[in-house]
This record gives sequence, C-alpha cells and structure tokens, in this order.
Amino acid sequence: MKLRYMIDSILADRQATVPEYVPVGVWVQGPGPGLDVEMYYLDRGPNGLADRKDEAAWVVNRLVEAGATSLPADFLEYHRLSRSPYDGGFSEITETDEYPSIDACGKAVLARLNPDR
Repeated sequence: MKLRYMIDSILADRQATVPEYVPVGVWVQGPGPGLDVEMYYLDRGPNGLADRKDEAAWVVNRLVEAGATSLPADFLEYHRLSRSPYDGGFSEITETDEYPSIDACGKAVLARLNPDR
C-alpha cells in the first residue's frame, strides 16, 4: 500500500534566539478513497502539543462539515506549505510502501519520534 506521511514539529521555545523545532506528530495519507488521512501525536511533550493535536483534529472536522468525500492529491503539500515557521513546521513528505496500513505507519513513525514508548 502506497502511503505518504510528514512529521509535524512545533517551536520548542518562542523566546530562543535560534529556533528549535521538536517533532510531536505525524500525518499519514493513504491512497483513498474517501478522507484517507490520520494524524498521530505523542501523548506528552512540549508546551503547545495539546493545541497542535486540536488543530489537526479540526482539519478533518472542517472537511467533514464541508461535505468533502475525498482528499485532493496535494492535501499534505497544501498543509505543509501553509504552516507558519513561527508556529512550527512539517518535514518533507515521505512516500512508502513499507507498512500494510495507515495505522501501522503512523504508530511506527510516532514510535521513532518517542523512543521512550
């Protein structure tokens, strides 16, 4: 199964002179049909993690409320480019066929972000 994912990072300290981004989650998009996307986030992390989880959930909520029945091909690219560097950032998008499902991919990538899990 061809999956695409990107890692979501937040700005660790807004007061730092050199920005440091901390990875906190992953967005995984499947081949469809439908709203074939899932967002996975760490259970604990830096300040702002709870807000980022809520923002991700609202992306899907807005799609459902708008009556969307599928995702555009550039769904991840759009969100990657729309993120302000003052708030965080998304990694480059990775394509993989290493995982049998979105869930397996999301959990595996999230585990790499949090080696304590």
